[in-house]
Amino acid sequence: MRRKKLGQILVDAGLLTNDQLERVLEEQKETERRHLGKIIVERELAKEEDICQALSKQLNIPFVHLSELEIPPEVIETISRQQARRKLIIPYRKTGRRLRLAMANPLDYGTIDDVKFRTGLDVSVAVTSEGEIRKAVEQYYKEELDFDLFANVVPSAEVEVLPEEREENEYDVDELIRQSEIAPIVRLTNAILADAIKLSASDIHIEPQEKEVAVRYRIDGMMKNIFKVGLPALAPLVSRIKIIADMDIAVKRRPQDGRTKLKVGNKQYDMRISTLPTIFGEKVVIRVLDQTKAFINLEEIGLCDRDLKALISLLSRPQGIILVTGPTGSGKSTTLYAAINRLKSEVINIVTVEDPVEYQLPGISQVQVNERAGITFASGLRSILRQDPNVVMVGEIRDPETAKIAFQAANTGHLVLSTLHTNDAASAVTRLVDLGVDPYVIASSVLCVVAQRLVRRTCPHCLVSDEVDDGVLNRLRFPGGETPGDKLKKGQGCEACQFAGYMGRLGIYELLMLDEELRKLIVRGASDTEIAEKTRDRGIYDLHADCLEKLLQGSTTIEELMRVAPPPERDGRQIVKVESDDVAPEEPVSEVESRQTRVLAVDDDPFIRKMLEKVLTEAAFDVVLATNGEEALEKVYRDLPDLIISDVVMPELDGFSLVRKLKGHLQTSMIPVILLTSKDEVESEVEGLEAGADDYISKPIVGSLLLARINRIMSIYGRVQ
Repeated sequence: MRRKKLGQILVDAGLLTNDQLERVLEEQKETERRHLGKIIVERELAKEEDICQALSKQLNIPFVHLSELEIPPEVIETISRQQARRKLIIPYRKTGRRLRLAMANPLDYGTIDDVKFRTGLDVSVAVTSEGEIRKAVEQYYKEELDFDLFANVVPSAEVEVLPEEREENEYDVDELIRQSEIAPIVRLTNAILADAIKLSASDIHIEPQEKEVAVRYRIDGMMKNIFKVGLPALAPLVSRIKIIADMDIAVKRRPQDGRTKLKVGNKQYDMRISTLPTIFGEKVVIRVLDQTKAFINLEEIGLCDRDLKALISLLSRPQGIILVTGPTGSGKSTTLYAAINRLKSEVINIVTVEDPVEYQLPGISQVQVNERAGITFASGLRSILRQDPNVVMVGEIRDPETAKIAFQAANTGHLVLSTLHTNDAASAVTRLVDLGVDPYVIASSVLCVVAQRLVRRTCPHCLVSDEVDDGVLNRLRFPGGETPGDKLKKGQGCEACQFAGYMGRLGIYELLMLDEELRKLIVRGASDTEIAEKTRDRGIYDLHADCLEKLLQGSTTIEELMRVAPPPERDGRQIVKVESDDVAPEEPVSEVESRQTRVLAVDDDPFIRKMLEKVLTEAAFDVVLATNGEEALEKVYRDLPDLIISDVVMPELDGFSLVRKLKGHLQTSMIPVILLTSKDEVESEVEGLEAGADDYISKPIVGSLLLARINRIMSIYGRVQ
């Protein structure tokens, strides 16, 4: 039997006419945010209690006044505060295997099924008002999140959210707003944003898991674990982010997109924010865009002198098309912006159509793709051509219509810059043919194709010689048969690069310039393999060769070369792996499976280290040892311990300095620290606690006392062994 909707039930009960229902449904459709019953009450078409009574009668379910009931704690505990507040439900009675549930919307069958699944109980439904449920939530539930954990979390720089023009919100989200404005949540959100900017992260990932929330950054193209926090922090943290991004905090089952601007120090950043419902809650990804990168020059992106001169020469042409190819995240947009900056002039009209407009360029007319408003790449490009442009930048050629118009523009006196998703420069030709562009049009219009990738740059602060196996070197195509000697470098890891060995990225490029011979090949329909072979025969650098040149300059490592631009096929096989103990593993993905609690024990006394190792190992901890503060700092980033026990008096870096460094970075600030000392002095203990230590233990160490202190601290942080 088909389930009735709320509007039809109210019409059947005589509370609404069909005309009134149509008007209310139209208003709900326009806002896409609000509950139908709330609109009806606000328009004074019916009272909340009348709606509840009608639902009770039509659905043959009880109508209850929660204010007249006394709900036992064991019943309340069957449903979390978060679920009760979000879904407007309250359990009010439990008899055997049956749970009685009061709901503001008893037609929300998805929530009923969810409660059945989570509790394992049979569920009977009653109806009550939204106001009574909100009062009951405040009366019976205690706050689930210990916000004191974030009390000392502060951003490394002052963060100011810059105002955007916003539409009026017409819906009641007081509870979500209250949660998001709790001071520790505001500090935690600002700290995450400021820390990501400090570490030059391109993206921030807030990922709900089964028992906790993981925060990860994408730094230099690689994901990096930052910290984890309990699940109760998810809702207020996500709500806070939604509020600053002008998103609907009441919508949690639908993906949303938003944006905001931040000012950190003297620099301004754009934040592109995306939410996605997952089985454990909403995942948030924040793209961090540094507006100063919009003014990058061609000389800064990593082109070799030969390719740089060639590209600059082509940019001076009055017409034609220049294509930049590569996968997502390979720096294509940066190359286009650098080219635009090179072309920008008072006597040239430059117009772009982008999806999205990542960086705002003064003096350039930029068009944002908006499919809802009918602005696509094709329609936007068609309109741009009526704006008398000299140079047109198209964010991406992704469909036949856009390709057709772009090539028409390139043949009618316009210089066109655009991108394609292909693996190399030669593949761009076959991709354009697939999009319906005739080979002779490609041959006559394309000036060059730039294929590119990004590799991580070696950290300049910890650069050392890299010894690579001769067998690996013999398989590589060094230019002119050159022997690398001691030219190969790597970063051994230091505090500046957080012991990653890399800092920043640079581009590797393949510049395919079309001449008469290549144009003839394209016109006769040559494959991308034939075109690629012809370019190699003429000595044009491919991605692998360009990366080799940067390897010899010490700008990147052999591991990055094999990861991003391995050697092409040779004798029917492809070299894709380096068999070397020096290969740095990629940052591990957030661990879902449980593991032993990892403790880093730091002491310059070998006897103390051995004793700590014995006590902790017998207590089933995973133990990592360090002899001083410098070594400890390195192992913190590489081994990601759950707890640190450190001596105070040590060479290289003492315990106080170690704690201050750890608490100065968000990634390590959430790791609890116990300090050990042989000095039984109040001043020493005060200094340790002021530095940020969580506990202080005097030597000699008593094993049972140490374990008791560890268990207490770990329980506070929600990391019980």
